[in-house]
Amino acid sequence: MTPPNTTEKPYIAPNREIVAWAIGGIATNALICLYGQAMNFFTVGFGWSAAVVGTAMAFPRIIDAIIDPFIGQLSDKTNTRWGRRKPFLVIGSVLASLFIFGLWWGDSSWSQNAQLAYLAVLGTLFYISWGIYAMAWTALGYELTDDYNERSRISAFSGYFTTAVLLVNAWAYWFALRPIFHHGVSATVKDLLARGMDFPHMGAVLSTAFKTVKGAPTNEVNGIRWITTVVIIVALTAAFYTTRNCNERFKQAAKKNHTPILQALAETFKNRPFVILMLYKLFQLFGERVFQGLLFFIGIYYIFSGDKNAAGALTGNAGLYACILSFGVLPLIRPISVKLGKRAGLVIPSLCALLLLLCQPLLLTPNHPYLFLIPLLVLSPLSVISATMMNAIVPDICDLDEFEYGERREGLFTSVTAFMNKLEISLSVLIVGWLVKLSGVDPTTTIQQPEVLQKLLWLAIGPGIFFTFCALVMSCLFKLNEQSMDGVRKALENRRAAGKAEIAKPI
Repeated sequence: MTPPNTTEKPYIAPNREIVAWAIGGIATNALICLYGQAMNFFTVGFGWSAAVVGTAMAFPRIIDAIIDPFIGQLSDKTNTRWGRRKPFLVIGSVLASLFIFGLWWGDSSWSQNAQLAYLAVLGTLFYISWGIYAMAWTALGYELTDDYNERSRISAFSGYFTTAVLLVNAWAYWFALRPIFHHGVSATVKDLLARGMDFPHMGAVLSTAFKTVKGAPTNEVNGIRWITTVVIIVALTAAFYTTRNCNERFKQAAKKNHTPILQALAETFKNRPFVILMLYKLFQLFGERVFQGLLFFIGIYYIFSGDKNAAGALTGNAGLYACILSFGVLPLIRPISVKLGKRAGLVIPSLCALLLLLCQPLLLTPNHPYLFLIPLLVLSPLSVISATMMNAIVPDICDLDEFEYGERREGLFTSVTAFMNKLEISLSVLIVGWLVKLSGVDPTTTIQQPEVLQKLLWLAIGPGIFFTFCALVMSCLFKLNEQSMDGVRKALENRRAAGKAEIAKPI
């Protein structure tokens, strides 16, 4: 058989499939962002110990991280009439929605052991379910193209949906504080309709329901329960839309013999670019999440002296402006990939984040509260750039793995990436919880001692600087580039064409 023309353009999925896949990211990000609010709501809203909440939130991620590689390989090996990934999309999204809904029904009167058990069990069930969906969705995206730079564009496109979710998430705590949730949603609806279609009256009721009144009682616990209901409806709609409209390209890969799980895991960690990328991810997330996790408490207790409404409103506005900035940088992802290479998408955010953290002692001050916007504004688009570029790099690594070992293992690499991600986030949440405790912050009172606030400030800045510097070093060590991946792609095209020709031979 004549070898294929290696100058032929790499495969790129139709735009409708790319859009369908990207919409599924709404479910991935909305559900995990909702769970990420647990530290804020259970400490400030429920009044639970930050150390207890941090420990309970770390446990599910560690358990799920251990399970993830097994689920990933199971997905690679699954062979159904619907494909390898789609059953996991449906099962994972439905179960994750059920468990996140049940998370917010704890009680502030429970003992610390009961609080720990409740959060650990519900969190573990949620995280396993969410991990099933996120793994399948991410692995499905890796099949959309073989083109080195087009992968950056597709990853950037999904970033628009991610950024929109992050914008809404930034306002979650502020919105949960609205008077409607203290008064009661059903009571507000009753008041709204009390005079029939009296529009001035209805406008006055709605204005009162959402207006901020300083010193007025709040009920953010009831608020997060209603917010969760809306998020679940949106997430399930997005997940089912992706399942129905996005095709699988490598359905037949599941029929091949697969390497045993432990050997496959060992092979992933022999992949040098993958190991460096995971170390980069480890340090980058530690630097970002430990600092931002403590920034929530710095905003309430240090910048705004216990005024939750003021801190929530400023955080929400920062989310809005950061969303606008993130939308602005996403179109730059593909040009960065083409002109500078994907490594630049790792180096530039790390360097900028390091410089920003070095400036924090000058920016975080109650005398100039609006300087608090700067880290919130800048870190979000930097995180979008690095996360988008990492997502564009992993499909290259999957191709390199197929070139070396002859298997399509997007599910396994997705799961190992998720393993590292969840391990990092788990440890970050655990660190944040214990650093809050170490600082001496008392969540039952709005006024903290000056020495407590200074300790909290430096416990946020110091680790952030250290971990971000380590991420910068890892980004400089990453060497995979377009030229090397072009050779891998052409070799894989030849191999796949030869395999098809062998199957087509008459017996």
